[in-house]
Amino acid sequence: MGAKFLIFTDLHVDIMHDGAARMQVICDAAKREKVDFLLHLGDIMYPHAAFLQQYAPESLVKRQRAWFLNDRDDEKTAILCMLRATERPLYGVLGNHDMDSCDKETACRYWNMPAPYYAFVEGGVRFLVLDSNFIRTDDGLVDFEHNNYRDYKRRQTSFLPKEQLDWLRKEILSSSEPCVLLSHTPLGDDLLNINNMQEVWAIIDEVNQDKRRVIVAINGHNHVDGLSVRRGVPFLSINSASNLWLGSEFKTTRYSETICRAYPHLASCAPYYDPLYAVVTIDENGIRVEGIHSSFVGSTPQELGFPKSASYFEPCACIRSRFLPLAALPGDGAQPDYGLTEK
Repeated sequence: MGAKFLIFTDLHVDIMHDGAARMQVICDAAKREKVDFLLHLGDIMYPHAAFLQQYAPESLVKRQRAWFLNDRDDEKTAILCMLRATERPLYGVLGNHDMDSCDKETACRYWNMPAPYYAFVEGGVRFLVLDSNFIRTDDGLVDFEHNNYRDYKRRQTSFLPKEQLDWLRKEILSSSEPCVLLSHTPLGDDLLNINNMQEVWAIIDEVNQDKRRVIVAINGHNHVDGLSVRRGVPFLSINSASNLWLGSEFKTTRYSETICRAYPHLASCAPYYDPLYAVVTIDENGIRVEGIHSSFVGSTPQELGFPKSASYFEPCACIRSRFLPLAALPGDGAQPDYGLTEK
């Protein structure tokens, strides 16, 4: 067993003015570190207009409901070229914003994903990609598409359907490799999480009872660095490659007027100077995460009065390095400092 990969998430090219430059740093790191593959956890960018015109022309009209729509398609096509130039496989997870301007079928096609949820094996490790982008309605669960979830309360969004949970259980039990769970929205945190995540914990209880089958779960979405432990398994939150979303009540100017006009949602973020990513190695010794430290551009969230209750982990401009054993971990809940290998 030996898998080495670069992981990044929540680049949000449609918000950031320097998304292409950040992606270049990430791709250069993938080549420099000689990783086996790249993995993104969702919310990288909306499909560009020419792609929609070819594969989903109806979305060109419907995408007007998207949260962060902009017209910098040149950056998006450049990013796709950068990723191809790494000459390494790219695997992806659907984030909630990936369906702001299209449906799941189109988003999967854009990122060359075989389906919204699927499995792949690299380096003797089985990775299980989950899709929690569903709305709970009186008529059952409905897929996210064209930003329809904006019409519902948070408690009505982000669920794993029974069909997918059954698939997950079967995949784990039939796997000869140790399993890694991948989701955009957290499966282990008590804030902004998958609403029925405890059903996944029950599956972990069952499948890990006689053998250590699930060794780690990894998510993006919340733009924070942290770790929770559930049922003896570490649940690792990967920070955004770009920023912490603060909201309009914490708007502040950090860049020139020209940049802010072209990227109006920048003012509602606390951007990081440097792109954040991590190189993860999984082998017989354990799970090693090598992260990146940066700093906030302008005022920090704490200086702006961003409330602690709005984030499950303390906001920071970094992904901290850790070492996680393959054996069961003690405790339950948030353990943000567990396994840190840095001062």
